[in-house]
Amino acid sequence: MTTNPIAAMKGELTSIQRWESTIRALVDWDPPGAFNRLKQSVDGMLGGWSVGIKDIIDVQGMTTRCNVDFLPVDPAPKNAAVVETLINLGAFVLAKTVTTSFAFLDPGVTRNPWNSNHTPGGSSSGSAAAVASGMVRLALGSQTVASVNRPASYCGVVGFKPTFGRLSTAGIFPFAPSVDTVGFFTRGVSDMQTVGSALFREPVGSLAMPMRIGLVKNLQTTSAEEEMLKVLESSGKRLAAAGFSVYPMTLPVESAEAYGHHFSLIAAEAAQVHEKLFPQYAQLYPPKLRELLVEGKGVTSEKLNQIQAHRGALRQSIEGLFEDVDVMLSPSAPGPAPEGLSGTGDPRFSLIWTYTGCPTLTLPVTLSRNALPIGLQLVGPPMKDMSLLSAARAIESILPFRSRPG
Repeated sequence: MTTNPIAAMKGELTSIQRWESTIRALVDWDPPGAFNRLKQSVDGMLGGWSVGIKDIIDVQGMTTRCNVDFLPVDPAPKNAAVVETLINLGAFVLAKTVTTSFAFLDPGVTRNPWNSNHTPGGSSSGSAAAVASGMVRLALGSQTVASVNRPASYCGVVGFKPTFGRLSTAGIFPFAPSVDTVGFFTRGVSDMQTVGSALFREPVGSLAMPMRIGLVKNLQTTSAEEEMLKVLESSGKRLAAAGFSVYPMTLPVESAEAYGHHFSLIAAEAAQVHEKLFPQYAQLYPPKLRELLVEGKGVTSEKLNQIQAHRGALRQSIEGLFEDVDVMLSPSAPGPAPEGLSGTGDPRFSLIWTYTGCPTLTLPVTLSRNALPIGLQLVGPPMKDMSLLSAARAIESILPFRSRPG
């Protein structure tokens, strides 16, 4: 247990004082409450770790607002399952972090710490920005399309989405339960390995070398920007020169159908989640989410059956690719964070992996021409989460990213 909470939180407090007024990553920052939670923290693998909690995730005694004004303001009666686990491992909740409204594409107030005129991504915007700026050591997010991997790429941090279903989502406001996945942000892979080992109760481990990496440029959707593709290609060459086995890899052609299917799936499930709230508060919903919910009401059961059949077949095809490689390496976003705060960026570059349930990790590798982070996305076979983290650690050693905002 930490015996000097003020000393333990000195770094976080300094960062919050420096950054929060500009990037606005935290919800109702309460220093006395944070100190009290640290004093109550226990010994464990994550002893004394500060954690930011995306504000769709319940923390006992705090209100879960989902970045809207019309939800009940009663404090959550208990912690979400993942929050409870982290606390039992010794971590403490420093603060809630800003989310986009109900974790969709309509942006929140958070700005990118690398350049406040650029989006931090979404929907886990506050979590990614808080870790990037040093406000917390660890942050929780969630992913329904690209809500962990994309903001991690834009903010220059490590973003990890485990295998779908590996961790409980109990106590997290749902979006689309058949794909919703809790995720995590840290500054480096070593911390993420510690988190994964603690949560999955597995050793960190290592992969046999030479590691086999499948380089995936074409995700069967709109191409990434030229700058991102050059980073992917140059990173592959550096890894090959370091002794990794790097192969070009093509996804199955039926992957192209996943993009339309995924949005139909989440629209239908979100409409069901909001079936009581939406009729009462429709005009208070942000426009992109409102449009999705209206669309979701028109998705038929026959369409959903077709989507699930396609999804199951594609999952098997993707899993088959891992007979030839240990991990795949692909763009984590179209490019660096786009300028402007009216959107959160294109989520399609993580969609295929969320749709199929594969574990993914965004690894920051370089800065763009405009001094914004560019991250690549590592993908592993389902349930091989710790192997993916080991691969990420090995790749990080060849492609180190030491830049910090400001």
